[in-house]
Amino acid sequence: MRDENRKIVDFIKEKYADPMNNNSKFAKENGIDEKTVRKIREDLEYRIGLSTIIRICKNNRITLADFFEKVGI
Repeated sequence: MRDENRKIVDFIKEKYADPMNNNSKFAKENGIDEKTVRKIREDLEYRIGLSTIIRICKNNRITLADFFEKVGI
């Protein structure tokens, strides 16, 4: 499970968080805490919660199924 979690966090970081290049804006637009965004970007041991994934998917108009397919899980 650890590898899958890392794939998810890395995908979110590379696809959504890094291009925005603004933790506050990304957090606000996705309805998550700015601390969570910092963890996504910096914490190699961060265990992302399903509710965070769902919020990011909803904001980016992507289904969970499509998200996990793109992540490769």
